[in-house]
Amino acid sequence: MRPLLVLLLAAALAAGCHRAAPPPAPPATAGACAGGYEEPDTLSPTYRPGAPVRSVVGKGHVLTGTVRSRRDCAPVARARVELWPEIAGQGHPDAQRATVLTDAAGRYRFQSDPPEHIHMLVSAKGFEPLASNRYHPEGRTSGRLDILLTPARS
Repeated sequence: MRPLLVLLLAAALAAGCHRAAPPPAPPATAGACAGGYEEPDTLSPTYRPGAPVRSVVGKGHVLTGTVRSRRDCAPVARARVELWPEIAGQGHPDAQRATVLTDAAGRYRFQSDPPEHIHMLVSAKGFEPLASNRYHPEGRTSGRLDILLTPARS
């Protein structure tokens, strides 16, 4: 009788009957996502509105990232990411300026000539615009800069 009881107990433990199911994972919070900056920058005096919508303006460097809400880390679809790279010896050429729109998952991609740095202005309906000059590739051929937008005050 005792060996049968031991076998039943071992089978129950192996089946996971000895404990409750683990709790579901908590939803993402603003503390769980991070932007590529500590504080937003002021808008660069080199900004000019009206950069054409295009994701490729050269070759040699690819910048990608995700735009999310600071409130809940939700992706921000159709955010406008205006970019104007500084190219060594050329300043901020018009041929390198672009506007890209994020996809449904908040992702963007921008390809340019190798930049010294890239200025950005990110805006979306229902959010405060954010200026950034925090992206410095330091000779790399690709990089990533994630952006957190603050919901607009009502």
